[in-house]
Amino acid sequence: MKKIIMLVDDDPSIRTLLKAALEKNGYDTLLFASGEEALEGLETRQADVVILDIILPGIDGLEVLKRIRSHPDHSNIPIIMLTTKDSEFETVLGLEMGADDYLSKPVRYYELIARLKKVLQRTDLLSQTVGKSVLIHGIEIDLNSRTVYINNTMVPLTYMEYELLSLLARNPGKVFTREHLLDLLWHEEQFTETRTVDVHIRRLRRSFEEYGLNPGIIETIRSVGYRFSCISP
Repeated sequence: MKKIIMLVDDDPSIRTLLKAALEKNGYDTLLFASGEEALEGLETRQADVVILDIILPGIDGLEVLKRIRSHPDHSNIPIIMLTTKDSEFETVLGLEMGADDYLSKPVRYYELIARLKKVLQRTDLLSQTVGKSVLIHGIEIDLNSRTVYINNTMVPLTYMEYELLSLLARNPGKVFTREHLLDLLWHEEQFTETRTVDVHIRRLRRSFEEYGLNPGIIETIRSVGYRFSCISP
């Protein structure tokens, strides 16, 4: 069954070019020129991945991202933001708000396809996960349903936040460099900067604080990377 990619961009030439690239590689595409249209479209059509431009007429991409992440039926859809090279602030903000990755314009064909394959490969592996859970420091991770509970309260996490937390929690005490985390989770590290890892770690720590957990459970190893604490801080 073909995967469905939702592409949201107000530039018709970009929509045409990316549609051709996606369909050439066997994907079905849903094209939208505005955030309002995309949100309406999600109410009737399911998407496996959303490619979302930040700069849109009407509500911008960041607001669309926020609404998707807060929607109970769509919150776990992987979202890749399209950004301009000089929009570092918007890129970081998008990651902070729950985007799973980003692509800089002009989008390179091979980079687009590599990112999509990476995201969908992880999704396919998820469907084969044997039901089991991890319980550590008051965090319970159900590896089958991809749900996370802190002190018996379910915590909403983005796709990559869950992936990162799951990896660290299953390997307490093990130090992961930023580069190793990029290789394990993002796979195409030549397309992704190490700051992506830092942003996702910061978001996890913020969730810990919000739900009454010590953010120091994820330890920073100076000039190296991160590890999940073996003992409660």
